[in-house]
Amino acid sequence: MEEIKLKNRKIYDPQLNNPLPRPIPPRECECGCGYFFQPSRRDKIYLNKQHADFAYNHGKRKTKNKQRINEEKILNKNDNILAMHFKAERNIKQVDRYYDTIKAEGFKFGYHVGKYEEKDTEYYYTYNYYYRIFYRNSIKMIKIFKR
Repeated sequence: MEEIKLKNRKIYDPQLNNPLPRPIPPRECECGCGYFFQPSRRDKIYLNKQHADFAYNHGKRKTKNKQRINEEKILNKNDNILAMHFKAERNIKQVDRYYDTIKAEGFKFGYHVGKYEEKDTEYYYTYNYYYRIFYRNSIKMIKIFKR
């Protein structure tokens, strides 16, 4: 870079094509893409907004909500299993199924969005259905209702 000397001072000529020196060293983008960039601010960690959005959607948010996402998957699967059995019978307001059949299809009885008790009966709610567990001739059954 050419310099102009004025009374023992070095002044960089901005007219030249050479880049000005940067006080912040180049760094690698934090999204994991492997690109290096010259940050314009000390706290800039992403190459641009697209890289920041990618990192947020594929990194921090996923790990922060991992347990919630897993629980919502289970609740959705439970609701889909109840829907499948309820829709198998047409024009009926309630459907009886064997407890073991529902459990064998992957239904997890510990997950529900609500619970209601009426006298001795407990009703468990999923997103679109609710059910109760009862015994018929010492066989465990489940009664499914539409909400």
